[in-house]
Amino acid sequence: LYASLVEKVSSYQPSAVLAITTASMSDSNNGTVGELQGVNNHTKPILQKAFEFSREAHKHQCRKSGEPYIIHPLGVAHIIADMRLDLPSLLTALLHDTVEDTAVSLDDIDSLYGHEIASLVDGVTKVGKIPLASVEEVQSENYRKLILSMSRDIRVLLVKLADRLHNMRTLEFMNPQKQKRIAKETIEIYAPLAHRLGIHWLKTELEDQCFKYLKPGDYNKLHKLVTGSEGERRQYEQQVVDLLSSQMEDAGIIPADISGRTKGLFSIFNKMTKKDIEFDEVHDILGFRIIVDDVPSCYAALGVVHSHLKPVPGKIKDYVALPKPNGYQSLHTTVRYLKGKLEVQIRTRDMHSVAESGIAAHFVYKEGGRMPKVGKNEQFAWLRQLVDDVRQQSDPLEFVSAVKEDLFQRECFVFSPRGDLYALARGSSVLDFAFKVHSGLGSRCVGARVNGKMVSMKHNLNNGDTVEILTSNKQKPKKEWLKYVRTSKAKSRIRSWLKRQQRDRSLASGKRMLEREIEKYSADDTGRKQYHRKMEHVLTTFDLKDEEHLLVALGYGQISLESVMIEVFGAAAVKTRGNSSQGDKREIDDEFVRAKLTSDAAGATERASGKHGIVVGKERNIMLTFCKNCRPLHGEPIRGVVTKGKGVKVHRLGCEVLLQADDNRIVDVRWDGGDLSGLQPRLARIEALCEDSPGVLANLSRAITSLGVNIGNVSLRKLSNGRGLARMDVLVRSLEEIESLLAKVRNEDGIINVTRR
Repeated sequence: LYASLVEKVSSYQPSAVLAITTASMSDSNNGTVGELQGVNNHTKPILQKAFEFSREAHKHQCRKSGEPYIIHPLGVAHIIADMRLDLPSLLTALLHDTVEDTAVSLDDIDSLYGHEIASLVDGVTKVGKIPLASVEEVQSENYRKLILSMSRDIRVLLVKLADRLHNMRTLEFMNPQKQKRIAKETIEIYAPLAHRLGIHWLKTELEDQCFKYLKPGDYNKLHKLVTGSEGERRQYEQQVVDLLSSQMEDAGIIPADISGRTKGLFSIFNKMTKKDIEFDEVHDILGFRIIVDDVPSCYAALGVVHSHLKPVPGKIKDYVALPKPNGYQSLHTTVRYLKGKLEVQIRTRDMHSVAESGIAAHFVYKEGGRMPKVGKNEQFAWLRQLVDDVRQQSDPLEFVSAVKEDLFQRECFVFSPRGDLYALARGSSVLDFAFKVHSGLGSRCVGARVNGKMVSMKHNLNNGDTVEILTSNKQKPKKEWLKYVRTSKAKSRIRSWLKRQQRDRSLASGKRMLEREIEKYSADDTGRKQYHRKMEHVLTTFDLKDEEHLLVALGYGQISLESVMIEVFGAAAVKTRGNSSQGDKREIDDEFVRAKLTSDAAGATERASGKHGIVVGKERNIMLTFCKNCRPLHGEPIRGVVTKGKGVKVHRLGCEVLLQADDNRIVDVRWDGGDLSGLQPRLARIEALCEDSPGVLANLSRAITSLGVNIGNVSLRKLSNGRGLARMDVLVRSLEEIESLLAKVRNEDGIINVTRR
């Protein structure tokens, strides 16, 4: 395997096979790697040294197949060579698992192979064993690390893709559960990443490998159909190639390389599923390419094809004048031929290199081996958006969902009034476009002119639209805007703004509550001075950074006023103050009295005692209702708000309704004990993003009912990206129950993500 690797690399970069060092290596080796260091000396080519180093490091390890582990790094290096990448990429491929799976450290790699190689190996290595709460959080952190690393050097992603492809090629040796998990992650993250880089062959193979394990029945059936008709298809292919060659020759477009290509199995299956057709009805299993010398010849060839074969209206696409974000350029047309349709792509030889090998081909061939910087390069706009998601999203599930959404989206191209071209997810609104241009523009958007016509911010954009955003300085983002946007950038910007507003309200609320409480402990400024003297002690006690964080925590209800007062004035003073200040709570007590007196007459209103298990202050028989906005469950931190005529309304901490309530009406409430047997189940709402395929809803319902949970209302919505969104009301008793339910549903086939709303 190593000998064939050397031969492969020699065919495109002979110097890499002979090189003793890389540019980033120092002249001296100060690292100590015990017996491993013996395989590294200054007389061997560095590629051979890296191979021997990796073989020695992994010598006691075997793969699931029983083969020596070194087979895997060599396999990854072969794929890197197939992409014709540089020497540092090859070295990284050989060394990429040494830090993660052996005693070798990054410092060892740095001292032996230089900082550049160490940085690449670090980028490919998964996060270590960290104390995170769930598998989802570990997965999220791995994605974060990968995205940040590849934003610094795109070779990290190229090696990671090669690593994943080799693992998919040998997935047969894993158990079925692991096969499905790895295949699902690959088709959701890595295949779309290959597409974003424009590496068509890699994307196609990853998809087909995943198809084999995710839908084995469909895969085997389709594989038989495709291979069974191969002879007939080859005959048809030659017939079309001869026809097109004759047409090009007659028109004087020479040389023109013409060939056929078979669609990937997953691509064929997707077409059959989306259009609800049988295999015999798929007329473009074979596509044809015409490769010419220059751009004028591309358009001339298109004219020749259309002069002999009738084009299908709406199926002509010019990616030469308007390249895709990943750099792909080609003319596409679909024409009628015999009883079916024929798809033809026309491009130059350089365009073909980029179409097949993507970003790797473009930069290795055009820039003398130098890899691209992400910077402001338009081909990496999608990557800059992913990096933005890393910085904006704190919730691991939200982050992973945003990454998948960004990678899966099909694109729609629109223009600004100045003629600048913007790529958006298909189905994006005016508001998505505004946030794409600039966050400030999105925040002040009130509507737009699309192709000269006034439209609302909810208006969905189409290919070729020219969009002029209309703004107002009085406009501010609103929660309902989240219903109008499709892109993760717009969603994250709106959520960030809403969270800042919520924090500001909590800060103001906490400040008012604290000032009012301190005034009760002294008529003059003594209480305030005591508070400031004790500030460091209070912050240390509650593990808070500064006073602002303290006030926000008070406003959110994360810590109680009483606990802060105890730290400032002492428990005895707070108790004395509580006994002597009944008059201060007159208004609230009166509300309690009114609530208790009218509780028996309020048939629709729930009681705290028994079935709901909530204590208000020291009272267990207070009329109460639950907030329909946040739907609190047993075990969640809660606060109460005294209402007029409806007793106390119970909210989750952080509920928007609670944050906007009058501070004078907020009271402490708590769950009464841990026995849930007597509690009546309450409605909670979940939202599941799922594949739009048969049986998914049945899997979802079965997972929920298997836990003994009843389902209330169900609403289903088909999304424009070919997925489905299911909203369900479920009857549960506690936070623990809903968390168990969410964990169960996440493991079901076809479920991409599920959250509580």
